[in-house]
Amino acid sequence: MVLPTRLEVIGGLYEATAEVWSAKTKEEVLAAFSRAQSEGQKLTLAGAQRSFGEQYLPPHGGKVLDVSSLDRGAQIIEQEPDGGVWIRAGGGTTFRDLHQMFPSYRVSCPPTTDTITLAGALAACTHNSAGYFADAVRAFTLLTPRGQTLFCSEASSGLERELFEHVPGSFGALGVTTDIEIRLRPYDPNRWVMVQSVYAGPASGCLDALERTRDDPRFSEGAGAVIYGVRGHSIVLGDELLPAGDRPRVPQALLTGEDLAFQSITQSLVHRFPRLAERILTGAYPMGAGRFAPLYGFLFFQRSYDEAHRRMTRGGFDKALLQVFGARNRMPICHMSWFFPRAELRAFVEGYFSVLERYPGLEKIVEQQDIVLLGPCRWPCHSMGRTEEPIGTLTASFAVQRGATSEKRVREFMREVTTRSAEFSPGARVSLCKQIHAEGATLRRMHRGFSEAVARLRAHTDPSGLLTSRMLKVLLDT
Repeated sequence: MVLPTRLEVIGGLYEATAEVWSAKTKEEVLAAFSRAQSEGQKLTLAGAQRSFGEQYLPPHGGKVLDVSSLDRGAQIIEQEPDGGVWIRAGGGTTFRDLHQMFPSYRVSCPPTTDTITLAGALAACTHNSAGYFADAVRAFTLLTPRGQTLFCSEASSGLERELFEHVPGSFGALGVTTDIEIRLRPYDPNRWVMVQSVYAGPASGCLDALERTRDDPRFSEGAGAVIYGVRGHSIVLGDELLPAGDRPRVPQALLTGEDLAFQSITQSLVHRFPRLAERILTGAYPMGAGRFAPLYGFLFFQRSYDEAHRRMTRGGFDKALLQVFGARNRMPICHMSWFFPRAELRAFVEGYFSVLERYPGLEKIVEQQDIVLLGPCRWPCHSMGRTEEPIGTLTASFAVQRGATSEKRVREFMREVTTRSAEFSPGARVSLCKQIHAEGATLRRMHRGFSEAVARLRAHTDPSGLLTSRMLKVLLDT
């Protein structure tokens, strides 16, 4: 007998209790599909469970298939003349695993925490400030509820080629991915990233500075902006990869060290006292200031938030220590992103703040309002779909008390931004990677292309609709 397990997401707003099955091999995945079919069950796929929203939580009565340990490991399958390599990795392999197995290599554009699995990052079509993780993938194996084992690659044709294009961003709706072939680039531990403050001042000058920085080839590791309050103080950071051995005599960039225990305390303090984030970042990055970062710590700078959540979940002394510093249980946060065409950057940002003005007081509990600009996206199931033009994203995080007025007001604010974006930024879309505060009809209208493409391909991979989740149930209206 399998006892129900309580599942909790990062961000502290959602949970579920469900029976969890585990699969560590391809054969066990296919056996779980067969069992669920025979029992008339619905399955929700769960990996490392690092989601903020309801991406891996099952609808009422559904079961969960834990694939976080699926074929964990990797091997080099091809060497390239420039020193890069192609590896084949199991879907349950994490980015931390990759670093430990291949310390002389790096992956391009990973998500910002290293405990996410490769299959999870592909399923969510994650990105960082420099680009999309899926762009480094050339092939994978897809295990479907129909019992198929499909090799999907850029060189494939027919169904396999379509699945290669549509699995990234499909959130497990089409099957389980493993045997993922990823390109790794040579990694020199003596190379550092300079995080440069190229602008610090009023929000009125922020977006021009962000666009200039994003288009400057010197900042190959990305660029981003943060705006505090309602069009308040803003900072634009550009990230430059320095030559090997060139370590500038400046302080280390925030959240990029290996002292995760101390950083988790800082994260807890910022969550409890959100205005502290502005003071810390403003003090660290005045106009023209630079800070160095080790490349690995830079790429996965959100590890400390992950660590704080892990310590709170584990309980005991670790949780008690964080609570001494003011951390709330599960560190509840409303955390949402919107994508938009880069051509609508100013329209979306202005529209966002015009809505925020209607909710006085919320600016006091803002942890972050970050803006990142990305290149065109080639993946049809990404939140923006396939695009010919570059895109942008704004991510907002508000520290709330669960069940209190603060949570209710932030949810209302985020829903209003989503609804009214049709007026001020017609090309905007809700990110499916974070929490989703939107009416179901609005979400389905925004992501009609996603729903239609997934429904068409599920006719070949999962005609009975075995795979689902709370999020997929809303999107696919099933």
